[in-house]
Amino acid sequence: MRQNIFALMLVSIMQILLASCTTPAHVGEYPNQQRMVGKSKSAILACAGLPNTETSDGKRTILRYYREAPILEESRPVGKGSFATIRHGCWAAVVLADDRVADIQYRFVPPTFDASNDCEDIFDSCQ
Repeated sequence: MRQNIFALMLVSIMQILLASCTTPAHVGEYPNQQRMVGKSKSAILACAGLPNTETSDGKRTILRYYREAPILEESRPVGKGSFATIRHGCWAAVVLADDRVADIQYRFVPPTFDASNDCEDIFDSCQ
């Protein structure tokens, strides 16, 4: 009897985990994401710093930034201990056309976790 209950609980937990993995987080129009459109490349570099990577195809330049959640955000206190939560972060791709920001795209890591705060933090010092 005890084994059946344990097996049922295990199956239920696995179903919940699988369901959460199949629902991707939605990237919307966030304030900092929209505020950057139209800014120059030099303005972005001045406030967001150097990107992790920069690529260009002649017409467009893409600056890629990554920000990971602070380590203290990664664990939750429980009683006298803590347990780890999902490690998460954000890739932000700044698309430049004619030296101006045409678009900023966010990609959450992992894709099922809403890491919009991590994304927005990349551009917090940009006004």
